[in-house]
Amino acid sequence: MRYQKSMMKIMESLFSEDRERIVESLIKESKTGRNSSFEALGFLESKGFIRIDKIGNQKKVILIKDNYSFQFKYYLDSMGFKDLDNLVQFVLNIFNLELSKFSKFKFGILFGSTLKSKSFNDIDILLLGDNLKISDLRPLDKIRKMVERFFGVILNFHIGPSNFKEISNGIVFYQSSYIFNLSEIQKQYLEFFTSFCEGIFNKNDKNLFRISLLNLAYVFFKLNNLSSKTKKEVENYFQKKYKVRGFDELNKRGIEIGKKVFG
Repeated sequence: MRYQKSMMKIMESLFSEDRERIVESLIKESKTGRNSSFEALGFLESKGFIRIDKIGNQKKVILIKDNYSFQFKYYLDSMGFKDLDNLVQFVLNIFNLELSKFSKFKFGILFGSTLKSKSFNDIDILLLGDNLKISDLRPLDKIRKMVERFFGVILNFHIGPSNFKEISNGIVFYQSSYIFNLSEIQKQYLEFFTSFCEGIFNKNDKNLFRISLLNLAYVFFKLNNLSSKTKKEVENYFQKKYKVRGFDELNKRGIEIGKKVFG
């Protein structure tokens, strides 16, 4: 399709602001060629994604807001997600797995400074669902505490109704319809993450430190396609490379390796 690039840029512009656009202004804002833009607009109108109304000598473009047009947004958001800072992607991938356990939450929207800056101290998350209340956030207290301790970033939760207006407030990073197909390495990493947080919250439990260390060592081995025979061999090889002596150092190595696992 010759005008596919123009079509995607036009839809991105329409989703960026909830307002009607004059055709000439839309083309200018989208930074697309005139010929390809008119072809793209004709195609989008023919498929029912937009409506074009004539006002005197000008034409006005209106986005048709339905589940089919918003598939465009979800696609664009998936591209936007991949452009985010690696740490933000990592945090949200971990958070999504816990969020999926609660059917009340239909969408997760990322908004705020993390969309524009590589420097941030907190992550703003808008959770959407039917008749959500502040009390519905309580089951997320544990994962928030774990994420904030492990990654050193604050999660700010906001709630809202599940509708097209709210979905347009940022990047959609979670939908309740998502299917999670974790690899063996990712499953092993989650064992590390869980045991690490349990160890920290249990006053630096030395046994949980050893379990966490071994879990991360196995992740490292699988990630690098290394073969091993015993737990002792895995631990010794890992320690020879990283020399981890406590939870703080384990935390640092866990983030470093985790970015590769969930990147």
